[in-house]
Amino acid sequence: MTAVPQMNTAQPQDAATLRDRIAEFQMAYAHRLDDLDVDAWPSFFTPSAKYVVTTRENVKAGLPIGIINCVNRGMMEDRVKAFHTANVFEPHTYNHLLGPAEILEQSGNRCRTRSNFHIVRIMENGRTDLYATGAYHDVIVVADNFLKFQERKVVLDSRSLDILLVIPL
Repeated sequence: MTAVPQMNTAQPQDAATLRDRIAEFQMAYAHRLDDLDVDAWPSFFTPSAKYVVTTRENVKAGLPIGIINCVNRGMMEDRVKAFHTANVFEPHTYNHLLGPAEILEQSGNRCRTRSNFHIVRIMENGRTDLYATGAYHDVIVVADNFLKFQERKVVLDSRSLDILLVIPL
């Protein structure tokens, strides 16, 4: 498993350095998923982190309902176990295309960001489709000198997904 990029908390981070560290962190997250290293997924989150997949339509309507709603890392670990043992799905991989993160707020060891994504899905037979587009709304913290998600809200542009969502976005 690849280490999560570290943030030096001994000195204040200038905006460019912070953006670079966040970009490395998000890139490592995407690469682990694109390489089907689903076991590494929970390690990007704090123990009390939230991971939510919802739609732009639900967000606009103020609806808290999501497609996936993990309220702690333990629930994410359960999803990983299900990926290996319970879920039946057509084999596929992702290729994440990430936009740069906009830092919306920074306070101490916590920052709130937004970044856009496109996820291309590649099926075992080679068929390639644009699977999902949307935005990541993240709260990122420094925990034990590592960047971690305290919250990752995946807001999909569309409410339509044509396959069981077994690989995290």
